Amino acid sequence: MFPETTISYFLGCKLCGILAMLMVYFCSGIPTAETLLYQKRLTAEESSAYNALANITYIDPVTHRLESRPASDIGKFGLHSRIGVAGGKLLHLRRRNSVMDYHGCSTDVDRSSIPQGEPWIALVRRGRCRFRVKVRNAVTVLGASGVVVYNNIHEHDLVLMTHSVPGAVSIFIDKLDGEFLASLVDNGVHVTMTIYPPPRHLSQPHSIQHNFKSNKRLVPEIVELQKSSALSTAVNVALVITCTIYVTIAVLFH
Repeated sequence: MFPETTISYFLGCKLCGILAMLMVYFCSGIPTAETLLYQKRLTAEESSAYNALANITYIDPVTHRLESRPASDIGKFGLHSRIGVAGGKLLHLRRRNSVMDYHGCSTDVDRSSIPQGEPWIALVRRGRCRFRVKVRNAVTVLGASGVVVYNNIHEHDLVLMTHSVPGAVSIFIDKLDGEFLASLVDNGVHVTMTIYPPPRHLSQPHSIQHNFKSNKRLVPEIVELQKSSALSTAVNVALVITCTIYVTIAVLFH
């Protein structure tokens, strides 16, 4: 009833569908190491190692009084963040020729407010690109002394960011704090922010991953998840190659 070529092509597509389902299973069933690092349930002691303090000073636009927010646990240092002090004028990075793009995914930003020769902190919104892109753009390209990424959704737990920018101070804060700071800056208020770790970390100029690796109980779990992540990637690649070869043979030789 149907040509042999059509049947072969149909079977090939059906096999590809099965392989695609398997690929989705492996993608969703095996968590990556990055996923584990911020979804893992940490104990209170482990979680406190990531705490980031901040002191925020600004002139209230209504009362014109100097307001100073005392040091508090405003967020979490990133996994690869340098544990140290960073401070300066807070800037809400906006993409040029865009009204609402504050994600920091492009270096084509409005640089008119970036202070020359003075330290400053980049405030960017979560989403549209990876954390490492945001941190690299702000620190490496634009010259920020630190990066504050605020959440784009309401979540109880803060994310532990991962990035590969050595020496960069980066913290993650919740949506409400981020939008409050953004509203001040967007309305022309001069906000100064100083980020620093709890006192017990001030004499330790290394990344938080050093603390993570030093926790012997967590290291085996991280290694196993990294192996699982690599296995997941290898299986997905093998499935795609197999699917491509099968369809090619079905079309060319039947």
